[in-house]
Amino acid sequence: MGLITISTTYANGDTTVRYKEGSTAMLFTLNGLGNLGADNYQGGIGANHYISNDIALRVGLGFGLNSSTVSQNDGTGEEVSKSSTISVSPGIRFNLAHNRNIVMYTGGMVNLGLTNGSSTVDGSETSSSSSTEIGAGVFAGAEFFPWENVALGLEYLLGFSTSSGSTTTGGVESNLPSNTDIELSLSTLQFTLSFYFN
Repeated sequence: MGLITISTTYANGDTTVRYKEGSTAMLFTLNGLGNLGADNYQGGIGANHYISNDIALRVGLGFGLNSSTVSQNDGTGEEVSKSSTISVSPGIRFNLAHNRNIVMYTGGMVNLGLTNGSSTVDGSETSSSSSTEIGAGVFAGAEFFPWENVALGLEYLLGFSTSSGSTTTGGVESNLPSNTDIELSLSTLQFTLSFYFN
């Protein structure tokens, strides 16, 4: 009801939706709400630029950090596991419909991600790993413009990805199993905050 009231109020004034050629925005995202936890942060930044009315190119830069500590059962110390991820996701966006302060859109993207991890016991490294992920997906979402240069967005992603990598334990390197995933779940729901410059 609150959203309907706000939309009606803006309908009587000037439009706040940014959709015309040349409009550019910085995007800030909490990506994968289902993956957030006390020792796990995933987020990202990006940019969105309209190359024509209602059609925009965008790119996202993602990063993730994870750390966990487990006490050894034999009392020899603590095992610390750490991993870091960085990704880049170029894509294209098509606006489907908009009124004065809400826009609905869809689009497609590709993704390249790199992950490195390690485990140590009392400061000595016991294993390390690295992997590469390549994926593609389609997305659909909506942006609400409370002000002309600020937008709040909600986006859902259907994605396909494949990954491969290697791990080293005790000086012996071996290949990690190759994984192929299709994702459509709560973890693919993300909120965005956008700041438009022009």
